[in-house]
Amino acid sequence: MIDRTRRCLLFMIFLLLSAMLAQATDPLHTLHSGSLRPSPPSLSARSAILVEARTGVILFENNADDPIPPASLAKLMTLHIVLQRIEEGRLDPSQIVVPEPDAWARNMPPRSSVMLLGPNQRLTIDDLLKGLVVDSANDAAVELADVVAGSVPAFADMMNEEALRMGYRVMHFVDSSGLSSANVITAREYADFCRRFVTLHSQALKSLFLLRRFTYPRGENLSGNDYQKPVTHQNTDTLLGRYEGADGLKTGYIDESGYNFAATARRGEMRLISVILGIRDPDPAEGLRLRAVESEKLLDYGFTNFCLVVPTYVAPSQVRVWKGRARTLTIALFAKPYIVVPRGQTESVSTSLEQQREVIAPIAQGQVLGHLIVRLGVVELVRFPLQAVSSDGMGGPLQRTIDSVILLFHRI
Repeated sequence: MIDRTRRCLLFMIFLLLSAMLAQATDPLHTLHSGSLRPSPPSLSARSAILVEARTGVILFENNADDPIPPASLAKLMTLHIVLQRIEEGRLDPSQIVVPEPDAWARNMPPRSSVMLLGPNQRLTIDDLLKGLVVDSANDAAVELADVVAGSVPAFADMMNEEALRMGYRVMHFVDSSGLSSANVITAREYADFCRRFVTLHSQALKSLFLLRRFTYPRGENLSGNDYQKPVTHQNTDTLLGRYEGADGLKTGYIDESGYNFAATARRGEMRLISVILGIRDPDPAEGLRLRAVESEKLLDYGFTNFCLVVPTYVAPSQVRVWKGRARTLTIALFAKPYIVVPRGQTESVSTSLEQQREVIAPIAQGQVLGHLIVRLGVVELVRFPLQAVSSDGMGGPLQRTIDSVILLFHRI
């Protein structure tokens, strides 16, 4: 009886130690645990995620891998492809286009967001981009697809090719506007896409996403004696000008998905990206309000409880090069080692170096020869590569022979 009790007690201790060890090896657990553990926000959204943009650290997630129709969030991929072509010089934003019939507002499905494209109009690619972003215009998405690929299906193929190239396995599109429920994303993949978008197209955040309103059609957009009353469209991103640091990105709604919102805000050097998918409410006004409120909750949670820091570290030593043209090689970090830690725990951050002391040529520039290890307490958070600042080729025959002899004696 005593032996059985002792075995049970030892087994319970083993389970407890195993659980503690599993937690201690999980950096994300460290960010969310301990005496300073922040209370996660309560959300009604079916799926949500909060990511720090520079590092990709996930600060909050709930059902982040559920596939959900993106609605107009699909337009961010449309914009990405169009901006790529502009940046590559393959498309001119001042180019004049005449809307194709399939892009006329009257040919859009009922309840569509539109910028009021129609017959006998002329406008620029830049106008279409503003309509796409500010008004989330479906007619603008169709016309851009026609201009770039010749048709919406052909453009959707381009969207899917780009999604696969970027490594997304769930993200899939059948149109450029997001109207179809056959479009699909996950919060996790879409947040990563947003991270890449704001890095690739940082100028668009200023030139497009911060626009509060856009008026169309204007006089110069109409032909002959045609008259159409100009309409000033308000930006669907209701956080702009109201939430500190907010500068994008995209809202969306279709019946099959509910209310969606991908938001981003920057304060200092830290940019957060929140993705809210699948808010359900029969009252449209309440659904619009909730997606903004819950986006604010996520962003507040991140800015209040976490901070972005660059830990201090000792510079790596020179590396001895054998059989090369140079005798030593410099290694360094190629980028600042940013990390995210809970506020109040920055004093618990420590660093150490693991590096090679000797190498044999040839060495390529950028070759990884060590790591800067960052810990929070006893838990390893991340490793940053130490890379060769320059390349070094093979030395001459005499140098190689001398070094070979020296290395042989070292081994002996």
